[in-house]
Amino acid sequence: MLAEIAGSDRHSYVVADVSDPAQIERLAATVSERYGRCDVLINNAGFSKERPWDEPGALSDLEAVMATNFYGVVRCTAAFMPMLLASAPSNVVNVASVAGRLAMGGAPAYSASKFAVVGWSEALHFQMRPKGVFVSLVEPGIVPTEGFPAKAIVGNRLLRHTMGTTEGVSKAIQDVIANRKMQRMTPRWYYLLQIPRLLMPAVYRLAQRKVVAPIYKRDKEQSYED
Repeated sequence: MLAEIAGSDRHSYVVADVSDPAQIERLAATVSERYGRCDVLINNAGFSKERPWDEPGALSDLEAVMATNFYGVVRCTAAFMPMLLASAPSNVVNVASVAGRLAMGGAPAYSASKFAVVGWSEALHFQMRPKGVFVSLVEPGIVPTEGFPAKAIVGNRLLRHTMGTTEGVSKAIQDVIANRKMQRMTPRWYYLLQIPRLLMPAVYRLAQRKVVAPIYKRDKEQSYED
């Protein structure tokens, strides 16, 4: 279902399912009709749905996650590209995740979708920059939200201090737009987490097995109980 909520001449919003190509096209058509241009496109829709791969339905979970987290980004960018080119210099900001650089133990579908967004966005950046459309990536760490409350991490005395905030993500998005940056992680210190993966892969995999995967599993179990 697509429903436009009437607003002022400057502000309005549309409800759309970005896993549905028809709704994306209607969304772009609404923006074109109402405003006639698009200067900034922020692709932020995403969710996680994971069943272990030894259980029925795991493949359908991955397909649903990819339909929103990756193909939703791709299709929205394609639908808005004519307006973005007409408004150039313009910006596309794709919100990926640290899970697009470091695989999250226990979340293969989500990690796959975010790795895909990272690779596609970086390649697209170099293709579209000469045409005035600046493609950027914002890669948050763990941020508690309604869709991902991260209860096991919030309740961990050590790991709760590693979490980001929605305000931090918002500031990172504003930063890449204002300063024409290709990529930002938030919090910034998450950049350091890539070092063990590159220089000490055995240590990185041990941490994934002993720390990350069990915490993610507990978080999922708590979510299912709720």
